Amino acid sequence: MPRITFTPPCGFDISTTTLAHADALDAVATWGYRLVAHPDGSCFVHETYYDGDDGLLGIARTPARPCGDTPDEVHDALTLMEEGLAEPTLRWADHVVEPSASGDGASGQPLL
Repeated sequence: MPRITFTPPCGFDISTTTLAHADALDAVATWGYRLVAHPDGSCFVHETYYDGDDGLLGIARTPARPCGDTPDEVHDALTLMEEGLAEPTLRWADHVVEPSASGDGASGQPLL
């Protein structure tokens, strides 16, 4: 699957990803799209972030949506998303620890 060189866009907020901390951001070399299965049974395409060895570092917490400044850019985004569907589906639960509803002190921090 093609990966795109990662350059954090202006205003990129690491808290919107499952990357553990700002130091992890330095390890991100590329990004792409993958299908992610959520615990409720739904599936969404998410941005995914990889290190220089193509190891998965984290995913965006919210699903991706195709967007662009022109119709061609939206088409390109959809093409990249479709290419990501060829990769194995990721499980949300394997990459994110949800905050505990029981108050047991679970931190809600991602597992990386």
